[in-house]
Amino acid sequence: MRRAASLILGTLLLAGLALAGPQASKKEAAIRCTLTNKKIEKCCCEQREGKLYCPLAKKTIEKCCCEPTQQGGAAKKNS
Repeated sequence: MRRAASLILGTLLLAGLALAGPQASKKEAAIRCTLTNKKIEKCCCEQREGKLYCPLAKKTIEKCCCEPTQQGGAAKKNS
């Protein structure tokens, strides 16, 4: 009886993880590089020679150029 309960619980856990997986991917892909306007999965900014660099725009920047996009796919405007 205990083994059957453990098996059912394990199956439910795996099913929950499988359903949560695609939702997590959508959240990761909701970033936009403001310099190139490209949608990306994760922040593109990196450190080079002690400075922040955007490899998509191929230039050194002062602050991170990535911003989250809204659910509809439109980027958030800074007013």
